[in-house]
Amino acid sequence: MKKKIMFRIRSMQMGGVPKVLIDVLKNLDRERFEPSVLLQINQGELLDDIPDDVKVTALAKGRHEMSFIKPILFIQLVMRNVKIQMYKIFPSLIKKKLFETPDIEIAITHSSLPDLLRSPFKNSKKVNWFHTDISWHHTKEYGEKIARMMKKCDLTIFGSLHTRLTFEKFLDVKIYNGIHIHNTFDEKNVLEKSLLEIPDLKYRFVDRSRKIFVSVGRLEYQKGYDILIEVHKELLDEGFDHIIAVIGDGSENINLKNKIKFFRIEESFLLLGNQNNPYPYIKNADYYIQSSRYESYPIVLGETLILNKPIISTNVGGISELLSHGKTAYLVNFDKDELKSAMKKFMQNPELVEEIKNEQKKININDYNTGIYSKINRVLSELIIF
Repeated sequence: MKKKIMFRIRSMQMGGVPKVLIDVLKNLDRERFEPSVLLQINQGELLDDIPDDVKVTALAKGRHEMSFIKPILFIQLVMRNVKIQMYKIFPSLIKKKLFETPDIEIAITHSSLPDLLRSPFKNSKKVNWFHTDISWHHTKEYGEKIARMMKKCDLTIFGSLHTRLTFEKFLDVKIYNGIHIHNTFDEKNVLEKSLLEIPDLKYRFVDRSRKIFVSVGRLEYQKGYDILIEVHKELLDEGFDHIIAVIGDGSENINLKNKIKFFRIEESFLLLGNQNNPYPYIKNADYYIQSSRYESYPIVLGETLILNKPIISTNVGGISELLSHGKTAYLVNFDKDELKSAMKKFMQNPELVEEIKNEQKKININDYNTGIYSKINRVLSELIIF
């Protein structure tokens, strides 16, 4: 009998964790497992990327299923929130929605962890998949609450060894039921999508006389784009003419736009917004840059390796578990001067850039993925046995 595995996630909006989920769904052993997805909200650019054989159940409608008339939309959003809260208060309602009992339930983000532990399916194995460094943006009280919930799960999977060690050190706890499994990278999908024509790509990247750095990430404090803007401005003032294009959106959008306007660099620091397909932008840039204050194990860096693009990244989180400084990337501390120095090196030293690209070509993504898929399938199988 195949074992039923249900993944819990809020929505499928563009981001690293939904990408992780999609790749896991594609590579679960179908001889052993029958996967499904439980969404809080039927929403997100990555909904269509969920494999066709995976059953998807949503507790509430997404915005695309609602009215465009603002007063009506407001009422619908209020009612949606009430509906979601009802499922939280009375989780037994989920049973009527699903009509099946999962053997394993997985909260793919820590925000879904409380719902996982309130599950009406008392006999299912509970797994928490943890992808973030909470020491940066949450209190110890919040972290201690998460740790208590983790200990009630049958298993916690950390996205990197660094994420686990940082969590345990920050809270002075030991998660004995924890392991770490690195994210995988969908090589075929990345390569195929990188070849697609993007209408505004040539317009955006028209000036090939200037070197182009590209970055993909949410416009949040975590990503350090406020500092990258300052680095960009200083480099321009020193005569290093270049472009930085950022793909993504988020709560810092207005603040970053104001900062760009203040420095009068609107033509060279480009905020391109969310893109369903960021890969042609990465492929057509000269370099990739990541200025994060903190990370777990960013998928986009693996995708950039697949596209053989030289990388500058802050050495935070589990990044050094994926990239090797001076070989497959150039890693720096989260520091304005170090970021600036690295960008200068790339623009002034093409030999260094070629050395990094040559080292990247030695990485076998297929072998890397195969090992992780095997570990995921083995761990989930053992979970059911025990």
